[in-house]
Amino acid sequence: MNSTNCLRSTIEVLEILKEAKDKGINVYSVKERLELNGTIQSKIMSTMLALFAELERDFISQRTKEGLRARKAAGVILGRPKGPGKSKLDQFREEIVALLKDGSTKAHIARKYKTSQPNLYNWLKKNEIDALSE
Repeated sequence: MNSTNCLRSTIEVLEILKEAKDKGINVYSVKERLELNGTIQSKIMSTMLALFAELERDFISQRTKEGLRARKAAGVILGRPKGPGKSKLDQFREEIVALLKDGSTKAHIARKYKTSQPNLYNWLKKNEIDALSE
């Protein structure tokens, strides 16, 4: 199983449970109050629970795709709006420019306005303010 993926299939769940059992790891399903210890009953329950979860993910995906198709057919433009968009930093533009002119670091400014440094750098570049801080 690819470590970057969530559990995607019944087979993957069963493989993980088998590997856990082989390593002596006890697995419990708290919600269902089950110990998935490798007995035939726990294998049946594991299979059913994994299958239901897989089916639910498939149903969610199907409903989402159908909803997007319906919205698109109704003329709704999907996706993120084009253009630069608005930033929470826009309202502080004058203050940020003043801080940069006074020699404040970008790290200080990012902390002051509760944003990440990469977001601040992107905002400065987008607003052509980056040259002031150099």
